[in-house]
Amino acid sequence: MSDKMQDKIDTNLLVVAAVEGYAHNHNLQEKDAYQILAKRNLLSLVREQYPALHTQPLEETVSFVEDVMKRS
Repeated sequence: MSDKMQDKIDTNLLVVAAVEGYAHNHNLQEKDAYQILAKRNLLSLVREQYPALHTQPLEETVSFVEDVMKRS
């Protein structure tokens, strides 16, 4: 598998972690959390931040999303 393909898979994993973590933290269904995060463009932001976030535990991605939501 190419590095570019692996990066895409890993980026998708970060998005899934963000959605699932946000849903868990706010007692939401994943589809509702996805809609909230997508509406705020946070899924795109997670993708943009892949270079930094992929070096951290998945929980850091959830913390990043929570922090951005609190600030906006």
